[in-house]
Formats: sequence, C-alpha cells, structure tokens
Amino acid sequence: MQQPPRRGPSAGINLLIAALLGIPGVINLAGGILRGGVGEIICGAAALGYALLLLRDAFTMRKTGRPAMPQARMLMIGFGFLSVYMVGLFLKHSR
Repeated sequence: MQQPPRRGPSAGINLLIAALLGIPGVINLAGGILRGGVGEIICGAAALGYALLLLRDAFTMRKTGRPAMPQARMLMIGFGFLSVYMVGLFLKHSR
C-alpha cells in the first residue's frame, strides 16, 4: 500500500519565502525611513515581520522536525500581516 503524500510546511520552502519577503521588506523599511513615507515603513515592517516568523518556524522544523505552531494559526497570522501590508500599500499610493 502506498502512503499518502505528506502535506505540511517544509523548512526549505519557509526559508525561501522568508528570503523573498525579507529582502524587499528591509528595502521598503529603509526607504520609508530615509524618505519619511509611513506607507513604506508599514509595508516593510509587515513583510519583515512575517519573514521573521517564517524563519523561526523553519529553524524550529529543522531542529525538532515539527513546525513551531499549527498550520491554521500560522495561516491566520499570515493573513494578519497581509492586512497590515495592504494598509501600508494604501497609504503609500494614496498621495
């Protein structure tokens, strides 16, 4: 009998997504601080915050083999960061 494929988070994918979110997050945060744009600061902080959360989860998975928090909770936190990011985009482009 074949076992069903394992569904769940992967440490490698979490590291990749953390890098893809963290680099632009740092750029937005630095640009917002230098130019004084509140929207850029909010966008950068939201992207960087979620990247750090994914990084923590990836390191926990590599260490223990299990995610740091349940997938449903991680998804809800991700939607929260996405909401904050959207507010930052609105403020950034509303001028």
